[in-house]
Amino acid sequence: MTRLSSLAILSAAAIALAAPAFAKMSVQSAESLCKSEIGKQQPDLKSVKVDKQQTKATGASFVYTFKVKNADDSAAKLLCTVDRSTDSVASIAPATN
Repeated sequence: MTRLSSLAILSAAAIALAAPAFAKMSVQSAESLCKSEIGKQQPDLKSVKVDKQQTKATGASFVYTFKVKNADDSAAKLLCTVDRSTDSVASIAPATN
């Protein structure tokens, strides 16, 4: 009986500590939030595409690299960071490669 109760306590503790992983912001919704914010800041862009292989997620944030095509057909990369605690875009900056 003590083994079962110990297991139940450990399981409850694991779920409680994993609570930040159950944040309401998903990778896809954070990506959409970034696309929307980039579109607001630079409405003349021809295209905005996320580089899915460069997407990073931590307990505190999502970081996306976007490939953007400007109105004059020049290309650039932008980094967009979404703060998971506030569910908002924390920053958009040119990517340094």
